[in-house]
Amino acid sequence: MASLNSPSVVAVLPDKLGGALNIVEGLFRHRRPDGLGYGVILTHNPLWTDARFGGRFKADYQATFEFKTPVENLYAVVRRLRAAIPVGEGILLANDLLELAMASACDCSRAVVQILHADTDYYYDLAARHDDVIDAFVVYGQTMERRLKERLPHRSNDIYFMPYGMAQPTRRRTAVSGKLRLLFAGRLEHVQKGVLDLPAVDRILAERGIDVQWTIVGSGPDEQALRHAWTSPRVSFLGTKTHEEVIGIASEHDVFVLPTRWEGVPVALLEAMSVGLVPVVSRVESGVAEILTEDITGLMRPVGDCAAFADAIATLHANRQKLESISAAAAAYVGTHHDVRERTDAYQTLFAQFTHLKRPRTRTGSLPYGSRLDSPWLPNTAVRAVRSVIRRVKGKPA
Repeated sequence: MASLNSPSVVAVLPDKLGGALNIVEGLFRHRRPDGLGYGVILTHNPLWTDARFGGRFKADYQATFEFKTPVENLYAVVRRLRAAIPVGEGILLANDLLELAMASACDCSRAVVQILHADTDYYYDLAARHDDVIDAFVVYGQTMERRLKERLPHRSNDIYFMPYGMAQPTRRRTAVSGKLRLLFAGRLEHVQKGVLDLPAVDRILAERGIDVQWTIVGSGPDEQALRHAWTSPRVSFLGTKTHEEVIGIASEHDVFVLPTRWEGVPVALLEAMSVGLVPVVSRVESGVAEILTEDITGLMRPVGDCAAFADAIATLHANRQKLESISAAAAAYVGTHHDVRERTDAYQTLFAQFTHLKRPRTRTGSLPYGSRLDSPWLPNTAVRAVRSVIRRVKGKPA
């Protein structure tokens, strides 16, 4: 096992860009010394096609854990992950299935805190399925808090609504005349983020003779489809950028466009607002409608309604006074409600209660899912061989 000062906070996260990784990275970056060690294990599955995080956390320990599900025997994977968790007491900060499976099969002697970062059944189902090994649940939005309490009413006292913080930006947007500068920053995925709506919005604006310039920051599974659908000189693709680079780029724009389908609380939205961008975002209950006040701190439009998005952008283009008013209000909202010092202190206060949080375990040693090949007694080499053959027959990577 790895070495890390005890007690400590160990975050186990998929190495995919976005989601909980961005939030935990920011939390670690802004933490104050509190007597706890801080470590992160980034789980890496070569079968994933998502954009990967390649940076360093502000941590005392950082490692990568490679696995290959659904090819490997899940029991073999979680046993290896347990061996990678540094020895000692403290907090295991969990987000996804792999680390919660490990907590189910092996008691790692730490209080398990699950971060739910999206308002989807997937994360509520994870919480319910691993209820007996999760000691505390953290949600970022009020809608998520309500829905999780409805799902797990017996655990209401263990559910913590904890918004995350945004650092004061070193640069802010300044007004310019001429074409409106539009930004999308985030994961280039259509199913959740709706990125393939963006070219349609641009075409509507162009047909109306509205001159704009788009910048797209990020990468993801639908990047090539988006580039293929959008070859206009009105758009620039910058690829993946660091947090500091994204903030700098955002400060040179006017409007943040996010045609999302669902959210927890979108980090990119708050980052954009912090530098004074005006949000034009899908009206979704969780994480957007909780933050934005229509015509005050942003504009919300129906999910998938490209014409309505174009209308909102056209309104801001024509009414620069309204643009500046919303810009100032958006930045003020983030500064007031998402102060990074206050929010990070709240998380560190929770982590310090690891002894109080940890509950007696009622079950360990078994997994609540898996096929017959996911058995503790089956050799991993045999399971990998069988499943690799099956996947090749089906034309899948093995």
